[in-house]
Amino acid sequence: MNKGSMTDFLGFIAVKFLSAVFRCLPLRLSLWLGRRAGDIVYFINLKRRSIAYANLKAAFPLKDPGELRRINRAHFEHLGMSMVELLKLPGLGRGYFEKYMEFRDTERIGEALANKKGVMFLTGHFGNWEFSSIAASKRGYKMSVFAREQKYERLNALLNRYRESTGSKVIAKGFSARDIIKTLKNNGMVGILFDQDAGFGGVLVDFLGRPASMAQGPVVFSLRTGARILPSFIWRVDKARHVAQVGEELVLIDTGNEPEDLRKNLQRISDMLAGYINMFPEQWLWAHKRWKTTPQRSVLVLSDGKAGHFNQSMAVAEMTEGAMAARFRARGIELKPIVKIQTAEIRFKNIFTKAFLNAASLFASRRCQGCLRCLKFCLTRESFEGIRDKYADVVVSCGASAAATNIFLKYENNAKNAVIMDPGLGRKKRFDLVILPRHDAPSKSRRNVLVIEAAPNRMDTRTQGHKDTGRKGIGVLIGGDAKNFKLDEKDVEAAVNGALKAAGETGRDIFVSTSRRTSSAIDGLLKEKLSADNRCGLLVIASENNRKGAVQEIFDNSDILIVSPESISMISEAVSSGRHVIVFEARRTARNVKYEENVRNLEAKGYLKTSAADKIYEAVKDIMENKPDIKRLSDSDDILERLQRIIGV
Repeated sequence: MNKGSMTDFLGFIAVKFLSAVFRCLPLRLSLWLGRRAGDIVYFINLKRRSIAYANLKAAFPLKDPGELRRINRAHFEHLGMSMVELLKLPGLGRGYFEKYMEFRDTERIGEALANKKGVMFLTGHFGNWEFSSIAASKRGYKMSVFAREQKYERLNALLNRYRESTGSKVIAKGFSARDIIKTLKNNGMVGILFDQDAGFGGVLVDFLGRPASMAQGPVVFSLRTGARILPSFIWRVDKARHVAQVGEELVLIDTGNEPEDLRKNLQRISDMLAGYINMFPEQWLWAHKRWKTTPQRSVLVLSDGKAGHFNQSMAVAEMTEGAMAARFRARGIELKPIVKIQTAEIRFKNIFTKAFLNAASLFASRRCQGCLRCLKFCLTRESFEGIRDKYADVVVSCGASAAATNIFLKYENNAKNAVIMDPGLGRKKRFDLVILPRHDAPSKSRRNVLVIEAAPNRMDTRTQGHKDTGRKGIGVLIGGDAKNFKLDEKDVEAAVNGALKAAGETGRDIFVSTSRRTSSAIDGLLKEKLSADNRCGLLVIASENNRKGAVQEIFDNSDILIVSPESISMISEAVSSGRHVIVFEARRTARNVKYEENVRNLEAKGYLKTSAADKIYEAVKDIMENKPDIKRLSDSDDILERLQRIIGV
């Protein structure tokens, strides 16, 4: 006997035994044991618990996380009671259903059957759906329930016999659309669970705030056969009692616009279930992947307050749309994905809570249900409130400061996560994707590590190359003070003078932008030097007016870029833009070996040139005279390919 057969046999024996035991026990005790079984599954089945909690958080973003955990646990307890009721079914007589079930509007069944074209009962994995056919059998009708063949033959046959004890006829082996149509044409009744993910062949409808793929079968069958549709639901009103409601006949919209009519009709059906879920949220099956093939993904970008880190994270977040589109195309599907990007700034109460969260992140896992409590303890109130209610499918951050928060939010949302730069403390294994510049790369990389030439940047996500404005200019991007670095006024003045001289000789304009990190002294220097100079086509002082799109405008109007040396992010964006790039050298308060290695690597590969600040004129003139080929850096294809793997479309 192979392993599968042994599992099937043992499962069959276990179910028979448990069914016999529960049939001997009082109902209240049986249901109590069912709830305790649900609690056990809740605590040991971490995967399903995480899926259910993430689905709840996405559906009810405004509910308190503690309330969501309560609903999640109650949902597992409800499933435990429903399983016990299924095991007791063979021993339940008519008196049980008279006592513990209230039937509403069952006369609608006969009215629908009077049409002589069959009836479809539509329901979802809601309440104890195994009891759904009882409303029909109470009126003397037999419903056909089409169930997919399960993996284990003996166990599957046993459970189907239990289901048939409610008065339904289970048709499981090799059923098809032809079987359903045949049953309806014979004026039969068919029970259909309509709330499972229908894959890429389904129709997208809104379900609890997110696009969900829904099978079009119920509406198509009704239009083909004239069968009546009765949306019907059953729900638990206390531990033992149920209400079974036969819904009002759904009269289909039929304007002749088949695709739109189909979508609208399916949306109406979906809305009915959503209404019941909002009333009794613990009674729907949250632990299955209802939104598995949704084209929508929510991405949460964490900022540590550093503009360069934030821009790198945003670049990766914006690439998720392209990664999803590529996954769809690989399946032969032309579908525009929807990526919702949210941002949150991470601020700690003090250095001690930051150290605590970093240490705690080493032990974070799915088992932990206190992720938000831990974050609440460590983050400032404003920072915590900025992430508490945000659901994310993907969490992205850059650098070590936000890495711990990223890890906790991964487990809180059952999300995938990505980090740019080394997260430190040996935490690479805590991320689904680690994007490392080559100077950060270890000699032996993990499978989840992607080594790139420079920092991710938003150049590829905003445009592919620059617009042809018909103008050739010199762009000058000035940063500011950074770790181990202080930008000197003399170096900036020398670089700008060189750019002005080259521009004057060739009839070009220069386009200049500072950053928020630029010192007031350098801002003042540039305003004094350039404000009245007709060679300056654009001057943006970021601390006064950080004009949106200014950097892109500079790229659009320049074929040569001069960049200050302190920001790897800014340099990476420049070398990804398809221009000649010159990085001017400047004085340093201390050596930054990683920075120097990165710039040397990019220069060795031909992506940029370095020059002393007072030699900028010569460097620009050399480019103008010799016209070397431009080598445009793009790591985006590699990042996109890795994102496709973790997005899971």
